[in-house]
Amino acid sequence: MMDGLRSGLQKTGMDSRCGVVSASIGLAAKNEDIYARCEQVLLDGADVVVAYMNPLSAEYVHPLFLGSGKRLLVLDSGYHFPAFRGRLSNAWFLSLQGNLCCRVIMQKAAADGYRNFALSCSFYDAGYRPSYTYTTAAEDRGGTVGLSHITPLRRAEFSLDKLAGYLEENKGTAMLASFCGDMAEDFFRESRRLELSTAYDTYGAAFTAEEEWLAKIPYPGKDWDAAVPWARGIDTPANAEFVRTMVSIRENKANVFSLLGWEAALFIAATEAGMPEPTVLDSPRGQIRINPVTQFSEAPVYYARVVKDDRNGNCRLSDIREAGDLEEERTYLQRDIDYIQGTTANSWLNAYACLDS
Repeated sequence: MMDGLRSGLQKTGMDSRCGVVSASIGLAAKNEDIYARCEQVLLDGADVVVAYMNPLSAEYVHPLFLGSGKRLLVLDSGYHFPAFRGRLSNAWFLSLQGNLCCRVIMQKAAADGYRNFALSCSFYDAGYRPSYTYTTAAEDRGGTVGLSHITPLRRAEFSLDKLAGYLEENKGTAMLASFCGDMAEDFFRESRRLELSTAYDTYGAAFTAEEEWLAKIPYPGKDWDAAVPWARGIDTPANAEFVRTMVSIRENKANVFSLLGWEAALFIAATEAGMPEPTVLDSPRGQIRINPVTQFSEAPVYYARVVKDDRNGNCRLSDIREAGDLEEERTYLQRDIDYIQGTTANSWLNAYACLDS
């Protein structure tokens, strides 16, 4: 993220006008720690605080920014739901739209003719909102998630036997996957061993198909579909420049985290140019609109096919294409958020996939 931020500031010519300091918030799981770090950097004279945190933490620290008149720019995985309604006046959110990606890939699965689904997610992923979003998205398309399978926390206990049993008894079912990092590797290795990935179609979203980790995962024996917020293969000049810049630092630096840092620089440059609330940013993932009602970013989502990389036998993204008009899915997602806000529900407090940021 820091490399993306610094490179983006250089691209926009802001590097000579901005000083960048950093402060650790660990796993972004303790709001009190985040508050203390934000308070300190504001006391040290920061005008904008850029932080990878969830909307719940942003709401917790927002009084600091309201009182000081400074800006909080939240880099967000999109795997949490905000608890506040409307907007936080001094906070803006650049989101990877994790939950929206779940809805988009469900749209693809339904278009492929599936109505029954088996959802498998890691113990870690089960603490966020994708499992809920997958389920409501299936119901909105006339389908159902007949099995919600959560894998154990300990790798030594990892098993897909329950998933395999359900699929054997329910032919014509598609698999939904919600895993990230090494847990995604565990899922696809075991899925291949049980021949699930070759016998059944698989659909995944966002971090399950994150390219840096995909490159480490052995091909499971059959192509599968994903919806992602960004991909290296997006064919635009803006993305080509971003990828080229980040790869010049290190091969794997072009990823969703450096993308968020890059976009933060674009936002800062736009606001420093006299636009306190930029409505549009030209990002490597396409045109980003800042919703004036929520102050969350709205960006394209891309379909992709996960195929075999013939160079090493692992996975890679192919056939990347924009998903198109997402207004209906955004409306449905806001309905889901409104519902959760009106009921009692728990969630992990840390920022999703923060260990890889």
